[in-house]
Amino acid sequence: MFGFQRVYSKCRVSSLFNIECNCESSSETSGKVKEQSGGESVAESAQNLSANSAYFTTSECKARLLALCNNQPHSTIGPNDNLYQKKEELMCRLSRKLAVLREEAVAVVEETALNETLGDAVAARTAAAGARPHELAKLRLHIREVGHITQLLLGLSGRLARAENALLGMEDNHCERKILEEKRDKLRAQLEEAKQLKVSIDRRSGSVSTMLYKYLSADEYADYDHFIGMKAKLLIDSREIDDKIKLGEEQLAALKEMLNETTTAR
Repeated sequence: MFGFQRVYSKCRVSSLFNIECNCESSSETSGKVKEQSGGESVAESAQNLSANSAYFTTSECKARLLALCNNQPHSTIGPNDNLYQKKEELMCRLSRKLAVLREEAVAVVEETALNETLGDAVAARTAAAGARPHELAKLRLHIREVGHITQLLLGLSGRLARAENALLGMEDNHCERKILEEKRDKLRAQLEEAKQLKVSIDRRSGSVSTMLYKYLSADEYADYDHFIGMKAKLLIDSREIDDKIKLGEEQLAALKEMLNETTTAR
C-alpha cells in the first residue's frame, strides 16, 4: 500500500461497457482511439441542419416541461392558485437539488485528484522495482487508453441521444428528418466500433497485469487495480453530474421565465 486513501465513488459503470467482441492489436486500437477521440467536427454536426434545429436547441426534458406548462391558461393563474404554487415549489426543489449536485461535482474533482495521485505512486513504484522502459511505456499507454475510450464512449452516446431526442415527435415528412436519421445511424455505428475498442483495451489489460505482478506486492497491485477501475468510474460520474446540473439549470430557467410571464399577465 502506498499510504493513499482509496476513493470510493457512488457511481456505477454503465452497461455501455459490458460487451464482448474480437480483440485487436495495441497499435490498431490506440490509433482508432486517437482517430475517434477528436469527436464530431462542427462542420459535420451542422451539415444540412438549420441553426435552430431541435438537434441543437432543445433538450427532451425541457421540451416536455414547456409543453406541459404551456397547455395551462396563463391568464387565469394567480399567485394564490394551486398550479402557480406547484411551480414555485418545483423551483425550490430544483434549486436544492442543484446545490447538492454542485457539491457532488466538487467531491468528484477531489476524488479524481486523489485517484491520479495513487496512479502516479503505482507507476513510480513499478519503475523503482526495476521495470524496463518499454514496460513502463506499456503501462502509461494502457492508462491513457482507459481514459480516452471512456470519454469517447460518453461523447458518442451523448450525441446519439441528442439525435434520437431531436427525432422524437418530428413528422415523417419534415425536411430535416432524413438528415437526422443518417446522423443517428452513423453515430450508432461509431458507438459500436468504440465498444469494440473498449473490449480490446480491457482484454489487453491482462498483459499489463501480468507485467505488474512481477514488480508489485499484492497490496500494491490492489492499489493499481483500484486506480484503473476508478479512473473510468470517476469520468462517468463527472459527466453524469455535469449533465444533471445543466439540465436542472435549464429547467429552472424555464420555470422562472414562465412564472415571470404569469405575473406580468395578471
